[in-house]
Amino acid sequence: MPSRGTTHARARADLSEIVSLVFLMGQSLKERMHKGIDHGKCTLLELEALRYVEAEGRPLMSEIARKFHVTPPAATLLIGGLVREKMLARTVDASDRRSVRIALTKKGKLLLAKGMARRVREMKKAFAVLTPEERAMFAEILRKITKTNQ
Repeated sequence: MPSRGTTHARARADLSEIVSLVFLMGQSLKERMHKGIDHGKCTLLELEALRYVEAEGRPLMSEIARKFHVTPPAATLLIGGLVREKMLARTVDASDRRSVRIALTKKGKLLLAKGMARRVREMKKAFAVLTPEERAMFAEILRKITKTNQ
């Protein structure tokens, strides 16, 4: 039977390994998403920004900055490029004319649909190594972690 100190050290080592594996999984998934990407000038971050704008309706720039954990000027740079590419549009908030809301354009919707379809295809390939039971368990673990940390 392991001593209390040994068990504690093993738990820490397991957490260190989990941290490393989560990082490596993220890197692997990013590489899959970039490989053969056909989204014009759109990066994965920009694709995620399009997805967020679609999900939130017409968010404020401050909401986008908060979501991506960046400063408002950094959010403005991110969104500005998508506005120039006509994937997003800036609109004045009807209830507060000083506020600018961000809306998805038709071009942005088309790009987002293509990008998300590609993401799903790549994720299917990445998770094909898991059995259906393992995928269900993994999804449940992710739900538990994300629900706990929101």
